[in-house]
Order: sequence, then structure tokens, then C-alpha cells
Amino acid sequence: MVAENNISTELCKKCADCCKNYPLIELSENEINSLELLTGLHSGTFINSKGKADEGYFLQFKENGYCFFLNENNGSYSCRIYEARPEICKNYPSNIRQQEVCNSNRGKFMSNSFG
Repeated sequence: MVAENNISTELCKKCADCCKNYPLIELSENEINSLELLTGLHSGTFINSKGKADEGYFLQFKENGYCFFLNENNGSYSCRIYEARPEICKNYPSNIRQQEVCNSNRGKFMSNSFG
């Protein structure tokens, strides 16, 4: 069982590691529709096909490896689609490895940014 996620909002704003270089954000049709409604963008702007159209879709990433919807402003990050973010994002960290990454970054950012 994964430990409870106790990451502070401020920490997430400074880190955003889960939104960087995490290239396999699979999207359901419902998630795609929600993102289109929220952003006003056509899905072709922010998705990549897994191959054939009926095989599914992934969220597109920027050239630097960051999520298409991640904003950066003076070292602080925010999500442009937070209200309609995909389930995988809502559930992060959902496994032990992801929790370890968050714990490691918590230590790094707490000592460097907040202490």
C-alpha cells in the first residue's frame, strides 16, 4: 500500500517533476473531450496517437519534455488544466517508485527553497 501523499501545494509549485519528462500520459476519450472544453483547443493540438487512431492517445509534451499544459513563471509551476487533468495526474504519486521520487524532491526543495 502506498503511503498517503502529504506534498504541500507550495512544494508542488516549486518541483513539478511529475509534469516533466513523464511522457506516457494516456488519455481517455472523456479526458480528451474535457480538455477540449476547458481549453477551447482542438485535441490535435495536445494529443499524440499511440499508432492507429483506435489504439488510444497520449498527452503531447513540449520539446523540452515538459507537459504541454505545464506553465513556468520565475521558477514556479502551474497546471493550465488542473480542473480537468487526467486521472493519472490526479492519482500521482500512485506507486512506491513515484512516492520515492516525491519524497526525495521534498527533501531537496524543503532544504533548498524553504529552509
